[in-house]
Amino acid sequence: MSDTASDAGESTGSGVGKELSKDQLKVLRDAFNAFDKEKTGSISTDVVGTILELLGHKLSEEELEEVIEEYDEDESGQLEFDEFVALASNYVEPEEDYEALRKELREVFMMYDKDAKGYLPVEEFKAILRELDGAVPEEELDDIVDEIDADGSGTVDFEADYYA
Repeated sequence: MSDTASDAGESTGSGVGKELSKDQLKVLRDAFNAFDKEKTGSISTDVVGTILELLGHKLSEEELEEVIEEYDEDESGQLEFDEFVALASNYVEPEEDYEALRKELREVFMMYDKDAKGYLPVEEFKAILRELDGAVPEEELDDIVDEIDADGSGTVDFEADYYA
């Protein structure tokens, strides 16, 4: 974790967490600064729960106490930025490797595009989505298709430069 953090000019504590990108560190820095109203370089452990909720994670009081105890290394009731990053890194969603994801999607697309046309009819695509996750509501499928079939052609096209 320290490599990425030091690249962004921040050090991280000894707590174990995930590596964070510069963008993720910036989000955490902004959240930290928003709650460090006195600009002391630390935030009260009382606001950690609120920040984690903003990151989409609601912890019970007991869970929150355990997390704070683990990361408030000097037991000051305050978290310095490095302690906060170590804690919050466990709750930040990992960034996708978009090239790897695109390659996987291309391979899946090619499996269903047996005639190598470079597109799938919308209804066929919806059937594939239903097959992959039968719990997706029809309305959500329609929204997905509307977003993907932006040109309204009735087909889901895979970009030609990635489909060879």
